[in-house]
Amino acid sequence: MTKSENFIHIKFDYDSAIECKKDILATEIDLLRMNKRLQKYIDSRMQELEIKGELLKKLRSLRMDIGKLQNLMPSIKIPKILRERHETKPLKTEKPVKISAEKSEGEKINEIDAELQEIQRRLDALI
Repeated sequence: MTKSENFIHIKFDYDSAIECKKDILATEIDLLRMNKRLQKYIDSRMQELEIKGELLKKLRSLRMDIGKLQNLMPSIKIPKILRERHETKPLKTEKPVKISAEKSEGEKINEIDAELQEIQRRLDALI
């Protein structure tokens, strides 16, 4: 078996070859654009994670400061009569609403509006 027998030759018309080259170049352009967008997403995600880390540090610091303040403040002894009048009712914990990524924009907006109305209703109940 010679070297020439290992090759398969396909004959293209000149126009077909030019069209194939254009398609390949267009595909390369699309891949480069996708790579650029992906890199922007990765950079944004890293920035988001850094900001979240800083926020967590500040929240921990705030929690420690509140704890210190509570330790410094004298405890108040409330008379039994006043305690009975101002008994606090435990707040109901509600399950978080899951939003599906497959929903249309209109459905997402309707869900957001419904959630906003629910939050407004809860705020009105607190006041």
